[in-house]
Amino acid sequence: MSAYQSEFDVQLPIGITPPDGGVQRHAVLRKMRGHEEALLYDADLVAGRLVTELLKNCLVRLGDQSPVTAEAVRGLYSADRNYLLLELRRITLGDRMPAAYTCPRCNRAVQVQENLSDLEVRWLEPDQSLQDIQLDLEDGYTDRQGTRHTAMTLTLPTGVDEEFVTPMVVKDPLKAQDALTLRCIKQFGTLSRQALEAYGVKILRDLTLGDRLRLQACFNGSTPGVNFMRQVVCAGCGAVFDGVLDISSFFVIG
Repeated sequence: MSAYQSEFDVQLPIGITPPDGGVQRHAVLRKMRGHEEALLYDADLVAGRLVTELLKNCLVRLGDQSPVTAEAVRGLYSADRNYLLLELRRITLGDRMPAAYTCPRCNRAVQVQENLSDLEVRWLEPDQSLQDIQLDLEDGYTDRQGTRHTAMTLTLPTGVDEEFVTPMVVKDPLKAQDALTLRCIKQFGTLSRQALEAYGVKILRDLTLGDRLRLQACFNGSTPGVNFMRQVVCAGCGAVFDGVLDISSFFVIG
């Protein structure tokens, strides 16, 4: 008989940097229990806040911190939070998970049995630190003075950013996405921080669709974390398309 395992060691794709320097990537998880299942039915906990509470409860250790505080979980990069959610789902309910995608050609619902162990995870090298993302837009944003801005410097979102946009998620998911992206912009051309904050998501809405897609792709491209993009085949029309695995259904049972 194999020994019962109650705690599971994981390594974070990015990790945390304590005040005294260095990078800590080791964490320890335990399986979800009924207490955490109850969180899934709490109407006041959605999106970022729900992720924070789930991870806080199930993290036995985060770096050198134990017990783990909500503040520490909020401070994690979203890439690490998503990876911890993936591992929490795997140790609690296993690797097999039903998923549904919509075929862009025939609009048919495509049911797939996913194996979560197949998901690609991109890691920072042990001696590598997280770098800002540099992006050049094709069309850019033209301000009121007629200056066109195309060069962007971005950082990855954290749990703090996720929780900030949580109130918008249910009523206006596109606004929530734009607000999250806006918080990740460190520099946009020669626009001042004051201008970025004053115009808010209007700047992102003024971008062409092509530039908006480039902006989203830069977060999903070669940055550290789990690649939730899946190649799906439609059994109805035979189309092969890319779908994004919906992590909000990780803990849906039945």
